[in-house]
Amino acid sequence: MNTPSSIKAIALATLLSLSAAHGFAAELIHTEVASPSLIGSNALDSSDWMAQQFSVAAPTQIDSVLAYVLSNDSSNDLGKTFSIALYANDGTLPALDWWADSQGQLFHATATYNGDGWNGVSGLNWHLDAGSYWLALEQHGDATDAMSLQLPTGATPTVDSVAFYSGGMSYTVASQSDAFGLKINTVAAVPEPSSTALVLSSLGILALVVRRRSR
Repeated sequence: MNTPSSIKAIALATLLSLSAAHGFAAELIHTEVASPSLIGSNALDSSDWMAQQFSVAAPTQIDSVLAYVLSNDSSNDLGKTFSIALYANDGTLPALDWWADSQGQLFHATATYNGDGWNGVSGLNWHLDAGSYWLALEQHGDATDAMSLQLPTGATPTVDSVAFYSGGMSYTVASQSDAFGLKINTVAAVPEPSSTALVLSSLGILALVVRRRSR
């Protein structure tokens, strides 16, 4: 019996199982876009923001968020930014506040407009417990912001609810027909340390058995 080869095979199988257990990408939300047109779009600027509500049934780690955005002044918006913010859902819509930590904002990231289409951020590591949340696209009027962005509405399938802010101090519930294009990717939960330790100890036992049988 070729002991080193056997041990290598066992080790490889174990490492592959550990890699699979440590997580894989999955789509939490992936809407379509009704039409890649400015017609029927809602503005994304310092006085018009939008949010969509979604739910997760188990602890979830968000890896990336992409939104389908267009610009009616792409030459000036190219390379400028917009904001992606995640809010807890406590039964009310989140209040408008750029630094909204006291208003239920859990996470915040800055995305760059790179041209009409899907734009957003990756490598987020946003951990959510089971529950309901609001994902908002926002602006705060800074000189670095892309100020002529538009969100085409009518995307399907829709998320739980859609809300918008327009000149007031809070989001207002809107029809699901106002849903904008949204992709949220997640990573499967990392296994508990005890699970990883169990697999590693099993590898050691298997290696010992192989050695004894080879004698």
